[in-house]
Amino acid sequence: EQIQETVKEFRTLLDPTRNHRTYRLAVSKQESPFIPFMPLLMKDMTFIFEGNKTIIDGLINFEKMHMIANTIRYIRCARKETFVGDNLPLVKNRADIRHYVRNLHVIDNQRTLSQLSHRLEKRPE
Repeated sequence: EQIQETVKEFRTLLDPTRNHRTYRLAVSKQESPFIPFMPLLMKDMTFIFEGNKTIIDGLINFEKMHMIANTIRYIRCARKETFVGDNLPLVKNRADIRHYVRNLHVIDNQRTLSQLSHRLEKRPE
């Protein structure tokens, strides 16, 4: 039950609607150190890089460079302070979390991920 509540909170936090607005608002209030959601940052960087010309009318597009710099600044801000594992206010059992992270099984096979996704979320017929 507690795990389901935590999963529900994460789903709400990482809801992709409105360009991850809930997550972006929550993180904007965070103080360093924190772990940024890197896939979102990579998406932002990709759209900034591919969606904006670097040179416009023979001039450097400084707006594009400014957007890239803001994203990098955000990542640097996340690690501005040193992370101290003893200062975790919300963690109830650090040993369990360390064990989970150290034994995390990563699936990087796209076909396997798709099969698991379809098994969890059946497509409407």
